[in-house]
Amino acid sequence: MIALIPIGHVDEEFINALRPSLEKVIGKRVRIAQRIALPWDSWNPDRGQHLSPSILAILAPLPYSGDRVLGVTDVDIYTTGLNFIFGEADYVGGKALISLQRLRQEFYGLPSDEKLFQRRVLKEAVHELGHTYGLGHCSDPTCVMYFSNSLSDTDFKEWELCPFCQENVNRIV
Repeated sequence: MIALIPIGHVDEEFINALRPSLEKVIGKRVRIAQRIALPWDSWNPDRGQHLSPSILAILAPLPYSGDRVLGVTDVDIYTTGLNFIFGEADYVGGKALISLQRLRQEFYGLPSDEKLFQRRVLKEAVHELGHTYGLGHCSDPTCVMYFSNSLSDTDFKEWELCPFCQENVNRIV
């Protein structure tokens, strides 16, 4: 089972819509857990962003029954050495985090496209959960485990694992 945790102000309706899509793609039951607050120490006022490891850290001690945890936040996140990230995972702890902020067309001053946004979120969620199962980044640009350095990378890849990554995850799970 995967615990889906809204972090901070995340649209409840969107989380409810994400759950069945994740269940279908991942093949595991997904339970929506109680919303938690953003940690105060994640905010970097100089950057106007939240530090993702600080957010990911609050997922660790929480008592969730399930083999994986996926936190979903609607704030802009970054990690040391990168300007921004779409998500991050801790494969040892079985926890992952995605941010909705930069997956929206509106972030870039473009008109809203809800279907495109939903596809992007699903791909990034599957990607980060893939890391929790021990998968690294894939060299196949159509594989969901391909590293997305930009939205064009996310848009190009599929939400599925390539045969090589699927074989690896079958050995792990």
